[in-house]
Amino acid sequence: MLNKYLPLTLCCSLIIFASCSKSDATEDDPEVTPILTMVNTKIPEKTAVYSDVLVGGTISYGNDDFQSIEQGVVWAETELPTINDNKQVVSSTSNDFTTTISELKGNAKYYFRAYLSSNSETIYGDQKDITTDKAPSPVAFLPDPGNGKMWVIQPEFSNEFEYSDKTDSQFSDDWQDSFFNGWTGPKKSGTATTSTVYTPENSSIQDGKLVYKATIDGNNVHTGCVTSKAKVGYPLYMEARAKISESSLATAVWLLSEDSTQEIDNLEAYGSKDNDYFSKRLHLSHHTFIRDPFQDYQPKGPETYYADGKGTQWADDYHNYGILWLDPWTLKYYVDGELVRETPTDEIDPLNYTNGTGLNKDMYLIISAAAQPWRETVGQVEDYTTDPSVISEARSTSKFEYIRTYKPE
Repeated sequence: MLNKYLPLTLCCSLIIFASCSKSDATEDDPEVTPILTMVNTKIPEKTAVYSDVLVGGTISYGNDDFQSIEQGVVWAETELPTINDNKQVVSSTSNDFTTTISELKGNAKYYFRAYLSSNSETIYGDQKDITTDKAPSPVAFLPDPGNGKMWVIQPEFSNEFEYSDKTDSQFSDDWQDSFFNGWTGPKKSGTATTSTVYTPENSSIQDGKLVYKATIDGNNVHTGCVTSKAKVGYPLYMEARAKISESSLATAVWLLSEDSTQEIDNLEAYGSKDNDYFSKRLHLSHHTFIRDPFQDYQPKGPETYYADGKGTQWADDYHNYGILWLDPWTLKYYVDGELVRETPTDEIDPLNYTNGTGLNKDMYLIISAAAQPWRETVGQVEDYTTDPSVISEARSTSKFEYIRTYKPE
């Protein structure tokens, strides 16, 4: 009887053995599901600064042995930006990172992607976008021009000096490297022994700035002077960003009518720290003239010499100097966006040199540096040609980052 069932028993044993062997092989060598490394881009967020955006990414590493060497964010004004557009590397090794993208344009749409790079591959996250806020007006501190108008920059009377030299059309189209009528500067008179000579060689464009340097030639101080080729009238706001020289020379930004009978001095400053009074003050004034016989009216008094009450010595840094010439009887002076002086109406032309018109003539824009002989005459400067602040190139150099003129339109 036992022999009868032996083949069947053997067969079952073989089946069971085979089944056990297959199961053992699966446990020893399981199949692995591949998981790829991935990057997700965070939703961009605005900041208090219109040109800055917060954005970042999160990284999920897989089992693909991706060897990261760099992570960060790429962006562009076109879709699907890559590392060949704009990128900002984030040094953090965290799988969750955020960074600030700065100096974006105002009122512009930007696309962002987080990324992760190895030696041979770059993985990008999903694309996110944001539209930046409109850039605030750089002259938002000015009075509302009214009637739905805005203060609009006038290219013909503005310059950023962002080019290599004065031969560039951005300079030569609208500006001349001399006084508008060929005058070469203040000449010695009275007991003064020094004259100014405006010389093109003493002005240059360097690193995006108009630079004036002084040199001595006998009894002459050679300096720079640049004027607009055209005249401009009120209403206007004109502003220059400048670092005045740390010398007894006058660093000046001003306007003058073609017949030299009306003048507005946006800035007149003497930066030499040898004189504690003038180094901490800015002369904010104007003139009306009669040329023959010569008569000159200018407001006098300490209120025309502005000090900020903080002990600021103006030659130490760049500052924004602005004049709002709103109408023939309204002059307002601004320093770093703050109204610091308004000339009283009855001080515009109290001697009636303009025959009741006030400051009504179109004027040229002028940027200059000068040895003013009258300062020798009154003893404020002994001799410009031997003054340590003038013969030192470092101290006698003045720099202008821009000049900008706005009108309501």
